[in-house]
Amino acid sequence: MDNTQTLQSLLDNIDQDVGYEKIRKYGRTYGFSNIYFRKQIWTKLLGIDQQLQYLEIDKCLQHDQLLKDVNRSLHTISQIKNFKEIDQLRKCLMEVLDTIFSQHPNYSYYQGYHDVASILILVLGVEQGYIAATYAAKNFFKDYLDQELANTITPQYQFIRYLLLRYSRDSSNQKLRQLMLNIEYPTCIIPWILTWFSHSLENINDICRIWDFLLCSKQNTILYVCAAFIAIHHEILDIRNEDDIIVEFQELFQNLNNKDRIQNLNLERVLQLTKTLEFQYRFELICEQEHIQFSSNSIVYEHNFKSQLSYYKSLDQLENSIHKKVFKFMNSKQDIIISLGGIALSFLIQYYIIKN
Repeated sequence: MDNTQTLQSLLDNIDQDVGYEKIRKYGRTYGFSNIYFRKQIWTKLLGIDQQLQYLEIDKCLQHDQLLKDVNRSLHTISQIKNFKEIDQLRKCLMEVLDTIFSQHPNYSYYQGYHDVASILILVLGVEQGYIAATYAAKNFFKDYLDQELANTITPQYQFIRYLLLRYSRDSSNQKLRQLMLNIEYPTCIIPWILTWFSHSLENINDICRIWDFLLCSKQNTILYVCAAFIAIHHEILDIRNEDDIIVEFQELFQNLNNKDRIQNLNLERVLQLTKTLEFQYRFELICEQEHIQFSSNSIVYEHNFKSQLSYYKSLDQLENSIHKKVFKFMNSKQDIIISLGGIALSFLIQYYIIKN
């Protein structure tokens, strides 16, 4: 389906009344197709202030750990793992991370945030990627950067488990229910949560489709995506021997790129089920009934999350808004799909050519 005209129209009108709401609805349903649109829409969805400047500064206090992670990064992404300039990309990523954590010493780097930053740099370029990574830290990954990771992850385990117990009960899925009764801490999902699957998947198109969905959603939606992924793919498991359940579960979901086990990610089914789970099983209700405790200032709570994004309008405001139909003339050349390996990576190389 060629959705270029629809996306361009939504983008042209994003600042009109319910423009952001329309973009979010579209992104959750269809995604944003290619780098050309993602580069423009992601920056809007992150609420990026274009005045934030990228200024390289000295090494941050966490430089050594960052360097270890960056040196083994990017090689898992199939589109660039054989890219001959990959070392330059890593150097660029390192400088961006050094800058972020130098300017925000209250953030504690966790293993995996370099994967988050790398996706933003690959899609948006260096300077915009730096700004996006800074805003993403504040608006989507704050809980993992400014709190003890163990304290943050534990209630997320609990929520996903109780969500799947309820879903398996209501859908009469005995196999899934048996899994969740036996697996209290599904540790294999940690990188899914901390990196939005960017550490776990090898195809950047799949990663970006998930990011399209999550950037258009509440912060706690990542927990529903993880639950939906397990619900869709758990059927592969052979759990006749209960003693092997935990090992089998961890081995399957630790390596999502094993084509012998997971031949099709079924991302659209996963995302459709995510929306169903969000509608049927309210986050606050499960937390209350199961006594799951997040910190009071956690961004998983909707009121805290909305307060982070200045453009985010409440449903009441949306219902009362006046629709203004202002459509701009379409530039026929803007329907060219720019593939990865084109403008984003060229921008990174040009950055180093100019700098050096």
